[in-house]
Amino acid sequence: MAGVGALIVVAGVVWLALAGAPTATPSPEPTPSPSVSLDMRAEAQAALEEHLEECTALGAPNGAVPAGCGIRLPWGAEFASVTDVRFRIERLPELTLSDDGGFTADGGVLIATVTGIGQDGAARTETYRTESWGVRGEVESSDDGVAVTVW
Repeated sequence: MAGVGALIVVAGVVWLALAGAPTATPSPEPTPSPSVSLDMRAEAQAALEEHLEECTALGAPNGAVPAGCGIRLPWGAEFASVTDVRFRIERLPELTLSDDGGFTADGGVLIATVTGIGQDGAARTETYRTESWGVRGEVESSDDGVAVTVW
C-alpha cells in the first residue's frame, strides 16, 4: 500500500507543476470611472445658461431663429410671414453631463411671442409656450474654464 500512497503523492506533485500558478479572470463588470465633478457640472450649467440667454436676447428678426439654441417654432401654419419673435425664458434647461464629453439639458420652459402677417393677410401676434425646451451638445474643459457647444 505504501507504493500506492507514493504514487498518489507523485501524481499530485506532477499535477500541481503542470497546472501552473492560478490566474485571475477578468470581471464582466466595467471598471468604474471617476464621476464628473460637481464643479465641472456647475461651470457647464453656467456656460449653457449664458449661451441660451444670448440666444434669446435678440429675438428672431424676420423669423430667423438663432441656430444652436434648441428653438423650434410652429408658426408656419398660422403665419404667412414673420416680422419678429420675442423670447422669454421661464426656466432654463437642467444640464446632465455624460462620460463621453457630451451633455443633455432638458426641462426648460420657453415663451415665444411671434408677430407677423397671418395666413389671412391680417396682422397677427401669437404666443407659443414649450415646457420641454432642451438642447444637447458637448463640453470642453481647459485652463480658461468650461465651454459648451450646442448642436
